[in-house]
Amino acid sequence: MDKTQKKAVSIEAEHVSQLTCAGCQKILDVSHLEPFVKIQCPQCGIEQIVPAKFASFLLIKQLGAGGMGVIYQAMDRELGRQVALKVMKKDLGDNLEFVQAFKHEAQAAAALNHRNVVQIYSFGQHNGQPYIVMELVDGGKLDDLIAAGPVDELKALAIHLEVTEGLMAASGVGLVHGDVKPANVLFNKSGEAKVVDFGLASYISEQRHGQPVWGTPYYIAPEKARGKKVDFRSDIYSLGATLFHMLTGKPPFDGPTSNDVVAARLNQPAPDILSINPNLHPATAKMIARMLEAEPAMRYPSYPALLIDMRNAFKAAEKPLARQSHISPIPIKVSETKIKAWLRKLNWKTAAGAAAGVILIALGVLGWFYNNQKQERLKQEAAERQLLEQSRAEGRATWERILNLKRIIAETGTNILPLAERADRMAESAQRVDDATARIMDETDKAKEWLNESDDIWARAGAAFGRLEVATNSQSALQFSGRIKKDFDELIGIYGAMQESGELAGEVLAEAAAQHKKAMEEIKRKKAEQVKAEALRRKLESEKTTARKKEEELKKMRPAIIQRELDFLERARGANALLIGRHKFSEAQSSLASIRPKMTLDETRAALDNLEETYSEIAKLKSWLINAINRAPARNCWLMGQTARDIVRANGENSITVALGPAGSTVIPWEAIAVPQIARIVNYYIESLGLSGPQRAIILKQMALFCYENGVFKTAELYAQAAYKTNPDILADLNRLMPDIVSP
Repeated sequence: MDKTQKKAVSIEAEHVSQLTCAGCQKILDVSHLEPFVKIQCPQCGIEQIVPAKFASFLLIKQLGAGGMGVIYQAMDRELGRQVALKVMKKDLGDNLEFVQAFKHEAQAAAALNHRNVVQIYSFGQHNGQPYIVMELVDGGKLDDLIAAGPVDELKALAIHLEVTEGLMAASGVGLVHGDVKPANVLFNKSGEAKVVDFGLASYISEQRHGQPVWGTPYYIAPEKARGKKVDFRSDIYSLGATLFHMLTGKPPFDGPTSNDVVAARLNQPAPDILSINPNLHPATAKMIARMLEAEPAMRYPSYPALLIDMRNAFKAAEKPLARQSHISPIPIKVSETKIKAWLRKLNWKTAAGAAAGVILIALGVLGWFYNNQKQERLKQEAAERQLLEQSRAEGRATWERILNLKRIIAETGTNILPLAERADRMAESAQRVDDATARIMDETDKAKEWLNESDDIWARAGAAFGRLEVATNSQSALQFSGRIKKDFDELIGIYGAMQESGELAGEVLAEAAAQHKKAMEEIKRKKAEQVKAEALRRKLESEKTTARKKEEELKKMRPAIIQRELDFLERARGANALLIGRHKFSEAQSSLASIRPKMTLDETRAALDNLEETYSEIAKLKSWLINAINRAPARNCWLMGQTARDIVRANGENSITVALGPAGSTVIPWEAIAVPQIARIVNYYIESLGLSGPQRAIILKQMALFCYENGVFKTAELYAQAAYKTNPDILADLNRLMPDIVSP
């Protein structure tokens, strides 16, 4: 080890005083020599390296060094095997937080056993220096391959298929690499790619007060450069930058300093790879463009999705090579006289031998070609089986979670439903708890609806699980596994709502029980007086007095009845807030049919009619918006970060499609569209469609109702004022549906 290495590395290891010659077994005195220098045995002349000791390892040679430590090829003296030993600097070992994080990372990575990931064997600390023992991979590095210039497209894609498989396996156990780059892709002796150093950079970054560890900044994702949270999509970006470098001979962004490289990445999009290497297949270029999208949401949503496109790109890139393999033979001109002379020199045995040789060569070539094609087909089939089984495993795991969650939801419902019976029994003996009983009944009714809905979701997930089990290809398996995951998410939402409902019903029941106790005590105190007065009251009471009192009681009760029915209507309105927030206006309107029988007075029936009309108008607004989008795209109406995108299609009542430029498009559910975004789209079409005055007033009124029901009252008032100014004749309708919202 020279002085430069010592200064840069700062790793404490023990000197070896004696060395046994690998050739003649002579014991050599090396106590005066530095570790890792080459010596020649004076007896047999064999050249070898002076090792060093570190814990239970014999350090044979240095494989690499960096700011955090050194990697050695070492011999594990206890197990007798060659390993790669990463030793961290001692000052890092003094940081207890780093040591814990380093150990946690080693444990997590050690649990990952995949052919495309460098295996972690163990973790330890010696003389205050943390170290990790890893699989020795000595077939070269990807950065050495890139240094020779652009790599063949098929070879680059084949390598990245293996790297992606490794990253996907790590993501499956919760690991994010955080520093994907050519130096962290190694090859074994058979040429298989393996990823090394999972998550180490992210842990070091945390120890340096949030400052990102760049190393070489050519491959980091924009969100990491900004110090924001990273996930597997950040690794996909770095993987795309690495593939870009392989295929072009240079990274996608470059500059004289690290800051210049990062600034270029943050201020401009990745260059079109076809402008640098036009010989690449368009499928490869399109895939890389999506991997290098600045916004994580616009990159691939999962590793299986990336693998599908990468395999398709590989197949597409193979076709031009197949066409080029049919090379026309070069014509050779030989005179007829020379051919006859050559034939006279050959006897039949010689000719037969030559013919047999040609046949054997042809058979050999055909056999090689067949075996090569067969191996490639087997490799692709193995990859397809692996993706199929992985999708099945994910779907099965989610299905198990659904089964457990269904049991928990059923238990929660079992605990909620009896509360109504208890409240009802109390209400029979004390009228003071009538209101509490109604509230609890409302919660239990919702619990019943949620239980029915959970049964439907469970049955739907079960059907998807059944189809997953018989799926014959990875694409179908991914689809059904995704459906099961979506159903699980819906059940989680139901469970959360049921928990809140159960807690509310319990609180109301406790209040009702306290009121019931007081009422029963009062009844007990007055019972004797009531018994004495009852006989006298019946005697003195006449039919006329009774009729008059009943009429008076009805007059007195009418305001209370109106208020109670209006309260019931408001609870129904509140229960529909979830449907309104998810833009399911027709469903909200349909739900009002069940409460119409409960509206017994003209005032409350009119209030119900107004609410039903409101939902109907908002539903018409949504239908108008869907038709407008499908007639003409909404230009620059969808905001994604600081970028405006076109809304190109409305997919019925379910979703809209947003164009993403070179990356294709994405589908946004209606329920995920916020109120301001709806307003932006409506405003666009109000201005662009050239509506007449009455039409414009109707749309503005419907938009006011939409904002009003979503609780955005200030915006609702603005739209209502605009509707009134456009058509003053609708003032009465506006104030009827949204009381006092417009002042003439």
